[in-house]
Amino acid sequence: MELKPIIEVKNLHFSYKKHRVLAGVDLELYRGEVVSLLGPNGCGKSTLIKLILKLLHGEGEIKIASKEIGKYSHKDIASHVAYIPQYNNTPFNYTVLEMVVMGRVSKLDFFALPSANDYEVANKALEKINIEHLHDKAFGQLSGGQKQMVLLARAIAQEVNVFIMDEPVAGLDYGNQIRLLELINELSAQGYTFLKTTHYPDHALLVSSRVVVMNGGKIIADGTPSEVITSKMIESVYDIKADIITHDSHKRCVPIFEQKREVI
Repeated sequence: MELKPIIEVKNLHFSYKKHRVLAGVDLELYRGEVVSLLGPNGCGKSTLIKLILKLLHGEGEIKIASKEIGKYSHKDIASHVAYIPQYNNTPFNYTVLEMVVMGRVSKLDFFALPSANDYEVANKALEKINIEHLHDKAFGQLSGGQKQMVLLARAIAQEVNVFIMDEPVAGLDYGNQIRLLELINELSAQGYTFLKTTHYPDHALLVSSRVVVMNGGKIIADGTPSEVITSKMIESVYDIKADIITHDSHKRCVPIFEQKREVI
């Protein structure tokens, strides 16, 4: 039985006025994958995500669950895909539980209030990622890492299996970056699917089943992490030299940094 992609992008083009951002992008996402989008600033990663979420409109074809995106409302999209932004502050001081219950909006009728079941689903989502102790805390007073965990719990409460994350570790300290990657790895083992942008080849090596590299508005590489993340690719895309080494069976990207010392 041939697997069907849950998200399918074909020959996608997009421009901001006269500035071309995407030029013929093709991408497929299959259930159970963790796909990392790599590439320099301005290469089109975030724009691609906005187009998939119907936050922008481009030229080409985008399908979610084999259905043209133009036939979806934003609420329909939220019944298939959860978007997890970089952590942010809200204008109102919602509690953590209230933030997670917001993930139930796509399940509610217009003007309907969350039910006891919605709160139960939200509490189970907090328990799933072991942050139930935060449920009464004010979201705005949490650390960056805690906020990102809450947004992930909100996505779980949405009761979908596909998560799209735009630079999820941005602004997080090193410890919280690794903890978030570990959580993504755990959830993917439970059947969740991830499409995430990242600036870190090491992070892509750690948790991805597939790596897609973008540059100049195009996809220039698509394959397993070990196939795609090479010294040649790093130099071509980022204009730096790096070695790809293996440590405890895991590959790492190590930049070659030449220190210039003043001779006295």
